[in-house]
Amino acid sequence: MNWQTQRAAQGNKPRDWNPWASVRRAWQPATAIALALLAGCSRLDRANARLDAIASDQARGLVRDCLWKHGSVPRWVEHETVRCEVERIEHAPGGDRASREVWTLDTAGGRVRIEQPDADRVIVANDLGMGLFVGGKRAGDLDSRDEAVGLTREVRELLVMPFSLLDPGIEIEYLGSETGPAEARVWDRLLVRYGRGSGESSNDRAVVEIRRETSRVEAVVIRWSELPFLGRRYRVQMDDWRPEEDLLVSHRWRFFPADDAGQAAGSPRWTVRVLQWTWDVPVAGGTFSRP
Repeated sequence: MNWQTQRAAQGNKPRDWNPWASVRRAWQPATAIALALLAGCSRLDRANARLDAIASDQARGLVRDCLWKHGSVPRWVEHETVRCEVERIEHAPGGDRASREVWTLDTAGGRVRIEQPDADRVIVANDLGMGLFVGGKRAGDLDSRDEAVGLTREVRELLVMPFSLLDPGIEIEYLGSETGPAEARVWDRLLVRYGRGSGESSNDRAVVEIRRETSRVEAVVIRWSELPFLGRRYRVQMDDWRPEEDLLVSHRWRFFPADDAGQAAGSPRWTVRVLQWTWDVPVAGGTFSRP
């Protein structure tokens, strides 16, 4: 079944997110006002304010410990951009297909550039929206543009996990813990909802699983609206954590179809490998606006 058929079959039916759909939190007006007042403050002040705004004490503590384990917020905000060379592998029935990509992320503003030289495509995303260019010309195909939006979310949210938990509009709740075989391992789970200011669909969800013994992210269960995800659950196993200067980052992600509980249900659909990571590369004026 191709993407168009899946989109038509999906129609406008509401999507559930069991067993987590019952988790709810009312946004606190006082917190929203406080964040607005911090708009003119430093990037570190804004990041700390978003961390402090997490209503649940347990969730806030888990996020804080996780951030320190991966390098600390003060170290994170020192970096303005990151450039990565990436290999994407699609695990298709006829055999694996690998392609190269180059990602550039504005870590402060969330602007993204994705270069796909094998397909002669460039994706740019900024405050004004997203542009897809093929052969240097703007592409108007809606499915291709929708898939490009999904790819930019990978860069914004997964590449710099867990620091993307400090993005504006993110609402975080503690979802409980899960114990592994023989109770030798425990994972704490955080529910991520996309509220006002995130720029994402309010129907989308993510669950971040943090290994209690290490305070390290080991998986993210996503349900994102855009292609190629189309509202289905995927379990993203994140491993090969290595230091890049002063931060610990994952260099391999495997996307598995997931069941209702968020567990892998089959073989991986895609694997993403970060081959090279460079902080604070100079960017030209049109890096995030044109090919």
